Amino acid sequence: MFQRLKKSRGIGKFRRNRWAMVSLAVIGLYAVIAAGIMLVEALDALGERMGHRLIPANGWASMLTSGSVAERVGPRWVGGLGSESTSSRRIDQADFVFSRASEAISAATLVGPADPAGAQQKLDQAAMAERRIADLPLDELVRLRDAARALFEAFDSGKQVRVLLNKLSTAVTGAERALADLPGAGDAAKARDDASRSVEDVMFALEDLSKANASTRIIAGQSEVDAWQTIADAVREGKTDGAGPKLAALRDALAAELSATSPGAAGSDSPETLAKIAAIESAVQRLMPMPTGAAGLRTDIRLLLGTDASGRSIFLRGIYSAKTAIQVGVVVALLAVLIGALMGSAAAYFGGWIDIFVTWCYSTLSSLPQLVLLAVLAFMFLNTRWETTLVPIYVALTLTFWIGPARVIRGEVMKIKELEYVQAGKAIGFSRVYILIRHIIPNTSHLMFINFSLLFIGAVKTEVILTFLGIGVKEGASWGRMISDAAPEVINGVFWQIGAATFFMLVLVLAFNVVSDALQDAFDPRHVG
Repeated sequence: MFQRLKKSRGIGKFRRNRWAMVSLAVIGLYAVIAAGIMLVEALDALGERMGHRLIPANGWASMLTSGSVAERVGPRWVGGLGSESTSSRRIDQADFVFSRASEAISAATLVGPADPAGAQQKLDQAAMAERRIADLPLDELVRLRDAARALFEAFDSGKQVRVLLNKLSTAVTGAERALADLPGAGDAAKARDDASRSVEDVMFALEDLSKANASTRIIAGQSEVDAWQTIADAVREGKTDGAGPKLAALRDALAAELSATSPGAAGSDSPETLAKIAAIESAVQRLMPMPTGAAGLRTDIRLLLGTDASGRSIFLRGIYSAKTAIQVGVVVALLAVLIGALMGSAAAYFGGWIDIFVTWCYSTLSSLPQLVLLAVLAFMFLNTRWETTLVPIYVALTLTFWIGPARVIRGEVMKIKELEYVQAGKAIGFSRVYILIRHIIPNTSHLMFINFSLLFIGAVKTEVILTFLGIGVKEGASWGRMISDAAPEVINGVFWQIGAATFFMLVLVLAFNVVSDALQDAFDPRHVG
């Protein structure tokens, strides 16, 4: 069958389609990646059974294992392709790395110099893939940690001052508005009470600023706080003459202070703030440096498309998900085509009750909403040992996808069985089963290839949808899981994970679409020439 297909004019026309050849190369690349991941995982599993690792823990091949894909490689939401993160995200990422290293150093310090191996083990627990705490004496690590902590505290103090000043500014604005509304208020007593409480808000904000020991030009000692309480009491009695000038003076002082604490129009991205963040990042880098050499190259690959909310490599998850997609697509499409071809050809060739039964089966299944049917079939495997495997996906998709090939091949076999060479086979004395398997089904091979490519696309997309809904892939990486995990990230303006999953899926599906169109064009009798 394959030799006949290889020499056919359809194959020659398919080979002359340049875009089909490019798409075939893309599909081949995905297939090689999937095969490589399967081989690495098989060797890794074999090594575990033998009690001897066949895949080095820190080697290149180990990056393709499921454990490596689930491993934290950095702080959350690192930008991909070397893109710069926002200042707030940079400080959050630096704080995460510092906290991780600081906890490990504190644990190692408790172990003490009496147990160097135990102390080193505590330090190694902070590692994120190839990135580890600096190989320095413990007392030097403590010094670097304390220096970095001091920078964080200074930065947090500046942020706290800014928050307190903004709170005071809001209170001043509210008090001025309440005083301005007093003359036209319908209920004068209630209006005076509201205005008095607004002035007290100013007093409380000044008190908070005083308790924070903030280094500002707005001095708020106890005498100043008491003076504002006196003003609030006077406002409650309707004496507002002293409140207006006092609030105006405080507002002007606040404007000058806010301008001084946030130079430039960028606010939190002011040169002063960015310089502080750069100093913090440098201190954290000395404490937990990025690796260099081959380890550094592996880290760059892991961080190529950034990290997700759990600090996992988006690039490796996208690559590993290609293995899941190829696996599901090939198995489902192959099984569906084989089942559909056998049932469709048998129904058309033998007719009678076989044809009635097959027609009833695919007519009944076609009348049900496909997504609902898939969900029901997937739920059948809940609380079984197959639940966390791909078996539920295989079964659910195969039992619904065989309908298309069965219909198409049934129609084709109805035409083929009336041809002369089939009648000649009957006259010679060949059995009906032999004629079906040896002569009829091979002549539907072009339809099998076309349906395989179409069903592959459908299987990949359906698996992504089912996994996104939570009834597909339960363990491991999948483009559907990546898109589902990216939902909270998109809200926070992080699009690397959903973008990567969509891109990897788009390239594979587009390549198969091009190949499917080329196959139809090459093998459809109306186009072959």
